[in-house]
Amino acid sequence: MSLLFIGIVAVMYVLDLVITLVNHRHSKQPIPIHAKDIYDDEKYTQWLNYSLETLRHGIIVKTVITALLLAFLAFGVFGLLETLTNTWFTHPILQTLAFLGVFTLLSALIGLPFDYYATFVIEEKFGFNKSTRKTFFLDALKGLLLTFVLGGGIIALLHWLYLTFVDQLWLFILSAWVALSVIMVVVFILNTKVFVKIFNKLTPLPDGPLKEKIEALAAQVGFSVKAISVMDASKRSTKLNAFFSGLGKTREVVLFDTLVEKLKEEEVLSVLAHELGHAVHKDVPRLLAVQILAFGLYAALVGVLLQSPELAQGFGLSGAHFGFSIVLFSILIEPISLLLGIPMNFISRKAEYAADAFAAKLAGAAPTLSALRTLAQENLANLNPHPLYILIHYSHPPIPERLRAINQSAHTSEKI
Repeated sequence: MSLLFIGIVAVMYVLDLVITLVNHRHSKQPIPIHAKDIYDDEKYTQWLNYSLETLRHGIIVKTVITALLLAFLAFGVFGLLETLTNTWFTHPILQTLAFLGVFTLLSALIGLPFDYYATFVIEEKFGFNKSTRKTFFLDALKGLLLTFVLGGGIIALLHWLYLTFVDQLWLFILSAWVALSVIMVVVFILNTKVFVKIFNKLTPLPDGPLKEKIEALAAQVGFSVKAISVMDASKRSTKLNAFFSGLGKTREVVLFDTLVEKLKEEEVLSVLAHELGHAVHKDVPRLLAVQILAFGLYAALVGVLLQSPELAQGFGLSGAHFGFSIVLFSILIEPISLLLGIPMNFISRKAEYAADAFAAKLAGAAPTLSALRTLAQENLANLNPHPLYILIHYSHPPIPERLRAINQSAHTSEKI
């Protein structure tokens, strides 16, 4: 049985590598006609070089992480980690937290040099990085602390539920499902109010024409804007983005300062109209509902893994171990997520097309097209991804397809 998990890790690595290489080769084909004006020769060369460097870096990172994980599994490192952390604590929940805490810390330390290289070599080389080393290391520390506090709290709660219902697996699965679902909704609601502010500074958008237009745009479709904030994204990167937060008819708007700087007002409005399209179509509640269903599957998988002490023993542990079951779950969920992701990404891409059409109707097709072109230019988007890569990895349609759909919709409306 232990060979099954080692096989899953190896097969997923090879599959990901093949799909990534196929995608890169396909990306160098001629750019679709709807997107030919996005990159001039100089910008296209820049994108090609950026794509190649990120590809190489990604392959190296994936190879190192996969090799270490396989070594940990094959040579009983997790068994040694169990022995070590069990000497520190006697309570099973504390033993689990120590086990996963050490594993998480090791993973973070291994990944830190690669993240540093990506930020201060690759992103710096192509003009994206604006982060200082102080900001980089503070972000890494904050992220690790947040993982320990929030992630550790969730693991402790799940382990407590398992100990409470150890002889009633279905009750553990049900209670874990409910707990995870509630936590997810709370985290979603608190995202802008708490979690975004841990890493970024949000400043109210000054009174003026842009603020008035945003409020009027939302009012057109029956939404009230509670707050409009500008996030100091330029502190870290030149890339552009914006998002809405909240549920119901009252929303908060967060604009990257890079977006406000590089897009015209009508283009900013088209980006927000796209987000309003998601709200009107109730895409976010639908996504939350799907995630809640997925949490039921996740809880069931963890429960089943905990019922197989022989599995843990095959990797050098003394018996069923909650922390190691989480590690095995992370391995097992990868192929499952790949399969589930195909239909989910398809649904998500359809929602993006619908939101684009909504934006083109509400804010105008011309600014929507212009905004998408600028976003692609500034973010060095891949304009020609392979269909298989799109099928597996893309929750948004490629930019050329979005441009084509908006143009087609606009022409159809004109004929009508």
